[in-house]
Amino acid sequence: MSRRSITRHIYQTYQVLWDVLQPLELKPPTKDQWFKIARRFGDLWDFPFAVGAIDGKHIALNHNAPTKSGSMYYCYKGFPSIVLMAVSDADSCFILVDCGQYGRISDAGVYRTSQISKLLKEGKLNIPTSEFKVNSTRKTIPFMIVGDEAFPLKTYLLKPYAAKTLDQEKRIYNYRHSRARRTVECAFGILAKKFEIFQRPLRVEPDKAVLLTNAALVLHNFIRRRDGRMVDRTADVTYEVVEGQGRGMFPLEAPTHGGRPSAEAMAIRDSVKTFFNDPQGGTVPWQHENVFRNVIANEID
Repeated sequence: MSRRSITRHIYQTYQVLWDVLQPLELKPPTKDQWFKIARRFGDLWDFPFAVGAIDGKHIALNHNAPTKSGSMYYCYKGFPSIVLMAVSDADSCFILVDCGQYGRISDAGVYRTSQISKLLKEGKLNIPTSEFKVNSTRKTIPFMIVGDEAFPLKTYLLKPYAAKTLDQEKRIYNYRHSRARRTVECAFGILAKKFEIFQRPLRVEPDKAVLLTNAALVLHNFIRRRDGRMVDRTADVTYEVVEGQGRGMFPLEAPTHGGRPSAEAMAIRDSVKTFFNDPQGGTVPWQHENVFRNVIANEID
């Protein structure tokens, strides 16, 4: 067969993998499944309010941008890329994905214009709410997605406290938040380790890069759910993370400024912070040691 014919069959296979496996491996969770995901976040990462962790990556392309696309694909690194936005569960399997936005879009804009943002904002994912006791007072704290500084603070999407405002309780919240959020970083790391093509720029056009990435995402879930789940709930470091991930995947940049969050969103984060610092609530034995060991180490450095 000619090289052109082989290439055509390969991309047809990518499409078939997505069409067949996406309804099985990337179907939006039901309400009962969201509860199970939250229970896993509580059991593994001591964050019982989380139903997902969100992050995004620039996927580098070693190919000229399409004709007449101008600089739309050129990211802050100075080369063409597409953006993969994803939400993972507590076991580093992908729940929601949005792949293919222009690399040039600001990282805050990538989330704002993504399908994931739209579904969360419009409440179309059937994410439940529940009640938890904090200081013997019943407060309603909704389940939420956790993200890093690149994302806005919403009632359904929590981010860490800013570094310049940290006190003891906020440091503990950030530590607990980070443990839950790293599940999506691990998902990207496992993806890049399993499919080494993501450790270097993809030598394909953007539309084919989307097909390839989507096929890898559903295969990631398919393999991970059958090969077993390698997690260490007490680990202070991430597992199976490919450091730097070669030159193929780069993180989003945190925005230098953003809109002011709503009072309700800040109150929800404060309630979770209170829960994590309450001896009668959700404290864990090692949180003070780990948090302040890192603080002292940073001050020495």
